[in-house]
Amino acid sequence: ALARDVEAQARRSGCTPYMVLLAAWSVLLGRYGGTEDVVVGTPVAGRSQLTLEGLIGFFVNTLVLRVGLAGNPTVA
Repeated sequence: ALARDVEAQARRSGCTPYMVLLAAWSVLLGRYGGTEDVVVGTPVAGRSQLTLEGLIGFFVNTLVLRVGLAGNPTVA
């Protein structure tokens, strides 16, 4: 049921389920941390070049996402 609700919210907001979950996680961290500026790290695939697709190994980088919660923003 939760997955369906997240999918529905994503469709209503015109975004991906990942973005909905990121927003929820950021709000939770902001509330617990008592801050209006949250920084979240997320893994991204490191195989952006076609020549790397055939290689065996774990290519991953961490992308830092800064989420501003000032001014009481909505999820949308």
